[in-house]
Amino acid sequence: MMNILIIHEVDWLKKVTYEIHHLSEMFSLYGHKSFAIDVPDPGKATFSETITQPIYNYHRVYDKASVTLFRTPIIPIKGLHRISAYLNSYRFIKKILKENDIDVVLLFGVVTNGKATVRACKELKIPVVHRTLDIIHELVREKFLIGFVYNIEKTIYPQFDEVLCQTPFMKSWVDEMGAKNSDVIAQGVDSTIMKPLPVDLELKGKLGINAKDIVIMYLGTVYSFSGLDAIIEKIPQIVKEIPEFKLLVVGGGPDLSSFKQNAKDNHVEDKVIFTGFVPYLEVPRYCSLASIFINPFRIIDVTNRLSPVKIFDLLSCGKPVIATPLKGLLHDFPQNNNILIYSQLEDFHRNIISLLKSDMLEDIGKRGREYVEKNFTWKKVTERMIDDFSHLLEKKKTNLTD
Repeated sequence: MMNILIIHEVDWLKKVTYEIHHLSEMFSLYGHKSFAIDVPDPGKATFSETITQPIYNYHRVYDKASVTLFRTPIIPIKGLHRISAYLNSYRFIKKILKENDIDVVLLFGVVTNGKATVRACKELKIPVVHRTLDIIHELVREKFLIGFVYNIEKTIYPQFDEVLCQTPFMKSWVDEMGAKNSDVIAQGVDSTIMKPLPVDLELKGKLGINAKDIVIMYLGTVYSFSGLDAIIEKIPQIVKEIPEFKLLVVGGGPDLSSFKQNAKDNHVEDKVIFTGFVPYLEVPRYCSLASIFINPFRIIDVTNRLSPVKIFDLLSCGKPVIATPLKGLLHDFPQNNNILIYSQLEDFHRNIISLLKSDMLEDIGKRGREYVEKNFTWKKVTERMIDDFSHLLEKKKTNLTD
């Protein structure tokens, strides 16, 4: 049994259900003691002490899981909370490592608590593994901070004992950053949660979707690169072919308001439904309303290396997925496997029309679900990581006895 600590720089409770939740809970289900450290987001200014109190036996995805969540001490004022977390992380993390006899750390953070984690782990001779899902400096919206974040990445990657990437293209990048020991572990899905359901008539009515409406769905955080503007602008052309067409956008994010305005500007407000974020366990209900799913990401540096985890969830729900050909997706779902339907963004509307008129929707959806069930599960990811952690600990023992 291992004592495993996962560290991130997001608010564990407010973050949409994500790999950190799956893995921390799965580790506990495999008999390990699972701990987590986050950075609480105070929202509006509050001086309540409860925001930094530990939470015991936490779980969100799996009822029998148990995670102990420790919350980084912060000044509970928006903006200042991030600076105070940066300053407090080293002492706090070292305290948690010692008090809970942590064996290995799985780190997701970089900017706020990355350096603090590495420093504390090195001093206590605890292996630190970084899970790299994104290139953080490419996601920074404030231009004056990009160089600062890049320098942190360049400094910190050589210090990790291991880096686990989601695609080979992310691995190439971390190797360029100086990572000394990197590997690829794809993301996963739980097909017992993400599964096909009968059309949820109650939800359909609540969202104002009529019986004859034909729905396509976008799932996930809404960024400027999500490509939704290109879809919204083509809705008038789609409606000429499929009058009952509707676009369901399930998710929120920093650019949601601009896409809502885009729908107004194109006079298609009645054809687009924005739900905001929904609970993870409710996602299959929303998926039941759609005939196909779309991922029209613009192919740029920040997206091209990725294989978004939502694709695994959507395929597991048993409907066809149209996606732009990101390199990361092409690695996990090769074009000749016919699992994803790839389309350049400028052709998306034509492929949507063609697919909605096809009689192959059910067969395509079934094939996609079978593929992810066979090749990508959280069980496989968890077992790979536990195996990696065990090897690191064996290596540590060997080094100590030499």
